[in-house]
Amino acid sequence: MRQLFSVLVGGAWLLWATPGMAHHSFSAVFDVARPVELTGAITRIEWTNPHAWIHIEVEGAEGNVENWSVELLGINTLLKQGWTPETAQPGDVISVVGFGARDGSTSANASSVIMVETGEQLWASESRQD
Repeated sequence: MRQLFSVLVGGAWLLWATPGMAHHSFSAVFDVARPVELTGAITRIEWTNPHAWIHIEVEGAEGNVENWSVELLGINTLLKQGWTPETAQPGDVISVVGFGARDGSTSANASSVIMVETGEQLWASESRQD
């Protein structure tokens, strides 16, 4: 009986701890030496933990469309700062300032997000607050 209890507790702990393993260090994925400024229409929003993601279509230098994935904060932090799932919707055009992925892909971590139509700052890290 004691052995069964230990197995159950150990299994429960593994299930509980698994989502935390998906989290990553900023510097392991993103590069502060690769600043990016992106403007584009939202195609999709992933309201997930440990980080929310916003996907946008950005017109590249040669007129080609690039699909960017932009990492935001965790949803609990976004909610505390007033951002809800209804704050931005697919089709809205946003401007993002942040840092690109180390691997050179079209992925970035946002330092600030602004709604282009209204100029409203939806979110900014403390270092970018006005």
